[in-house]
Amino acid sequence: MVCLDTSVLIDYLKGDKGIINLVKSYAEEDTIATTAVTEYELLKHRDEIKRGLAQELLSSIEIYAFDRKAAEESSKIYRDLRMQGKEINENDILIAGIALSNNEFLVTRDADFSNIAEPGRIRIV
Repeated sequence: MVCLDTSVLIDYLKGDKGIINLVKSYAEEDTIATTAVTEYELLKHRDEIKRGLAQELLSSIEIYAFDRKAAEESSKIYRDLRMQGKEINENDILIAGIALSNNEFLVTRDADFSNIAEPGRIRIV
């Protein structure tokens, strides 16, 4: 399974052909998932039509919850970043923690994820 970050799903919903092709290629090989944090980020949109598109997409993929394992992984990521003097968005830390605690590859368009020391498990596209 592959876990898609908010940035990938936003571009997918916007109709970015490169991302649409990438998501389709992942879907042909494996199951696609995202996180409850990404679900929240997509569903909080003020535009009803965009929320509806997000709900439709989210209903077709697996959603990983923020659970105890994810909390432990996220806190480890936070501590590692803090020791390195690097900071990234708190939601991004939670998204990475959820994906990694479920032994998934995280696919993102957000370069901030490159600060997380997980070689080969985070793919920036």
